[in-house]
Amino acid sequence: MNYLPQKLDLPQIFRKPAAFLLAVSLSAGLILTSCHSSSISPGPLSLMTRQAEKTTSDQEAFDQLTDKIFYDNVNPSIIDLHYTLIEPESMNIAPPDSPYGTFSLEEMQRETEKLKVYARELASIRRGNLNEESQLDYDILETYLETEISCEGLEIYVQPLAPTIGVQAQLPVLLAEYRFYRKEDIEDYFSLLAGLGDYFEQILIMEQEKAAKGLMFGDRTIDRILDSCRPYLEDGDACLLNGTFAERLKEMEESKGNSPLTDEERAAYEQRHRELITHAFIPAYQKLMDGLNGLKGTGRVEGGLCNYPDGKEFYRYLVYSSTHTSCKNVDTLRKTVSRQILEDFKEAAALMEDHPGLYEEMAGFSYSLSDPEEILACLQEKIRDDYPEPISRDYSLHYVPEALEPVLSPAFYLTPPMDLPDSNTIYINRGSYASQAQLFTTLAHEGYPGHLYQTSYFIRRGARPFRHLLSFSSYTEGWATYVEYDSCRLDEKMSPEMARLMQLNSSINLGIHAYLDIMVNDQGWDLQKVADYVSQYFQDPNQELAHALYEAVADNPTNFLEYYVGYLEFYDMRKKAEEALGNAFEAKAFHQFLLDIGPAPFGVIRERLEEWIKEVK
Repeated sequence: MNYLPQKLDLPQIFRKPAAFLLAVSLSAGLILTSCHSSSISPGPLSLMTRQAEKTTSDQEAFDQLTDKIFYDNVNPSIIDLHYTLIEPESMNIAPPDSPYGTFSLEEMQRETEKLKVYARELASIRRGNLNEESQLDYDILETYLETEISCEGLEIYVQPLAPTIGVQAQLPVLLAEYRFYRKEDIEDYFSLLAGLGDYFEQILIMEQEKAAKGLMFGDRTIDRILDSCRPYLEDGDACLLNGTFAERLKEMEESKGNSPLTDEERAAYEQRHRELITHAFIPAYQKLMDGLNGLKGTGRVEGGLCNYPDGKEFYRYLVYSSTHTSCKNVDTLRKTVSRQILEDFKEAAALMEDHPGLYEEMAGFSYSLSDPEEILACLQEKIRDDYPEPISRDYSLHYVPEALEPVLSPAFYLTPPMDLPDSNTIYINRGSYASQAQLFTTLAHEGYPGHLYQTSYFIRRGARPFRHLLSFSSYTEGWATYVEYDSCRLDEKMSPEMARLMQLNSSINLGIHAYLDIMVNDQGWDLQKVADYVSQYFQDPNQELAHALYEAVADNPTNFLEYYVGYLEFYDMRKKAEEALGNAFEAKAFHQFLLDIGPAPFGVIRERLEEWIKEVK
């Protein structure tokens, strides 16, 4: 039985290659206090007091450490802080000096040293003396620090540029969505446009360092990165930023507390914007492209990361940094992925044998709704049986400009600032076949009960602010993929058998990409081995398909693993909970358990899953 290949150009929100990422919410740590009466006998009192003081001291130390982590890392750049807090001054956070922060090998090495200091401070705190919430945060922070510190000595391999998910492809979207809440935000935005050339220069310097060490990627990858840059050379109405600037000015004027701009002010802003696009933004992209063209021919290695010196070690770090999987090592993960693909195939084969014609019906199936607003409204109501009530129902929909459709994902969601949790934005790429044919499930992934739903839930939960600085992308993407596959059954035209076959088909396709990710980047598979593998699964495979898959996983190591491994972790935890609880299992309670923990390493979540199952029993 063969499956038709699907283009898996998966959505990815912007992620900068630094130790900490965008933040979202603030909560005060609990400080324990103790008192005693002089009437209590001195022997037991002294022991009791010392223990209470130690408990208080450890709790205070942990609260101080997590606050320190937040304040140390919340404002590395103007763009980071803007997407984290609208009013940082209310938390006594000073404005950053740099538009984009510093990107260099030396800066990443300093970041590693800083993480080691945090790890030593954390190790000095007795976990058992913390309250339950703090113990969860302790475990999350400990695992995160251990993983990121393991990159020490390998920072040169960090790659900010990639054909689809690189900073050069996704940064303009953040600039286009850079909202103005007051006039100062407009000036900050202008500084971002003016400073883009310097930021790209920092990236080019590091790429030149890689080239000098023989670590530059090949010319075909450079060509694909160049292709992703070309749409941003467009000026005038075709420019993504020009198309949104006037709208953002209007939104600012309509915001509470803002007075309307005069005609002269508005005209002056629009003139400055046009000049910065023409004389700063576009030249920055041209400079980046010229620099990359100058590095052609320096790439000495083709294929996956394992073909580079220390590349396999870096890939294995990247696997855990990207997925935080509960698997003990990459070899176990590879076997787990392979086994799941085969299990899905067997179940799909049995399903089609029991229901002849189901596969052909699936190939021609169309969902009952096609309007994005109607789909999102439908999903908000349909998920209420199996998921907690949506926290936020506010969002805005935008469409990717036509000029950018070939280089951007089918859809993506932008995370809101911590102090404006209802500022949710979803972009839809109308030029993507996947987003049109599968818009229902795509919006489940990006909206309800996917990214928008999970993010707003976690923001309102009130976790410590440092939690929002840590990247657990496989949790967020795995959750969105898990609920996307689950959402098939929510369409009114969908039969249970069709829904399950669609889930299996999607899982198999994504699983094949994830398996090839490991085999190319960890095991050194070349194009021929990829072609041989693909021929086992795809109907009428050709060299072009194999080549596309090969380039996709070589260009973007662990990108597909983020989605698939996260999905598998959630899927497997649900199976375990259903088997353990039987009739006592409730999907809504299970999903609330996962949402309450929030983004975290899967090993940490699984430890608490065992406790949750015991409590339910």
